[in-house]
Amino acid sequence: MEYVLEEIRKAYLNHLLVNIYLVSGDIFYTGYIDRYNEHEVLVKTYESTAMADGFVAIKLFSIESIEHKSEDLDRIEEKMVVVENDNLLQFSPKPVNFASKINLFQQILIQSYLDKQMMLIQENDSEKFYTGIIKKINNDSIEFLVINKFKLSENYLKNFAFSNIRLIEFQGRELETMSKVIDKVSPSDSIAHTVKSINHIIEMLTHSFDQQSFIEVNARYNHNYFYVGKVIMINEDSIILKVVDMAGQFGGYVLMRMLAIDSVTINTDYLKIMQLMVQNNIKQKIERQPVLNADRQFDITENNLLLLLNQSLRMKHLIRLQLKNGNVFLGYPSLITNEYIKFNLLDETRTFFINDKEIPVNDIAEIGFDYIQAYLDERRLKLNGDL
Repeated sequence: MEYVLEEIRKAYLNHLLVNIYLVSGDIFYTGYIDRYNEHEVLVKTYESTAMADGFVAIKLFSIESIEHKSEDLDRIEEKMVVVENDNLLQFSPKPVNFASKINLFQQILIQSYLDKQMMLIQENDSEKFYTGIIKKINNDSIEFLVINKFKLSENYLKNFAFSNIRLIEFQGRELETMSKVIDKVSPSDSIAHTVKSINHIIEMLTHSFDQQSFIEVNARYNHNYFYVGKVIMINEDSIILKVVDMAGQFGGYVLMRMLAIDSVTINTDYLKIMQLMVQNNIKQKIERQPVLNADRQFDITENNLLLLLNQSLRMKHLIRLQLKNGNVFLGYPSLITNEYIKFNLLDETRTFFINDKEIPVNDIAEIGFDYIQAYLDERRLKLNGDL
């Protein structure tokens, strides 16, 4: 722990951007040290987009290592320049006025209780995270309403001893937005409905298009993600979704071939929460980043897949391809035919292009485009002269 404390001290004194890796799990945090003591550290964290995303407080015994020099951190710092230069919306947390030399965790918990903030908590010796709101503070523990945003009827109270909490996330983009709307939604009276047969999938997607209602779409070739959004184009071959991200902000678009859709779902608590978060963001005028076009329209008679590929080729706009074999590539086409494309794709470190990879057009299951991460990587690469 002495090594960890020394690295924290160095990062704090020199205002270094760091990656903090925990002793268990695959999660790490990127940010600047806000304050620390011999047992705890408070970090102002940043998303992979290089935009502020609240704070995380960590007990030092939970930290395995601290990195202050890497290609990943270099890319984040390069994107920070783009974020600043392009005046992107920052979700900067409110300043905290905690004393470093006394129990930070207890101060955070009390302040979050007073502010009615949603937070994320992890216990000692556990990789599980609990999201919720503090309902009561006792002398040495809290009563925490654990919130299941996917099924609110499964919310429950759980007691956490101060001494058994090793990590707290608070004031993040999703947590803060959800804090403002969670009291407005109750467990759904209607039953969530999921369909997997293609005729019912088309029926639900058409209803979302006609009503401009939110829908959840699960992909066949990528089970790690699902999309929430509105269908803005549908034809026999494919759909285009206008996507909403986890904080209710515009998350770009995705074209999905019909055969790439595994299932669609409506009438969930999560969709109701997302709708309220979107409405909140519209009211606050933070529903989208100013550099993104959230008003695109598409013709159902067009071959929109080839249209998007050609736009990417012409403008060198980065797009994300999801292939049927599960591979995902970020890049832009260098050649397009009816049968195949040649694609300049970014390597895994996102630092250089692997040119002219041949991909059959029929192997493309999805195209993600006009989303903030692709925009930032594109601007970063152009500023460096690499695109």
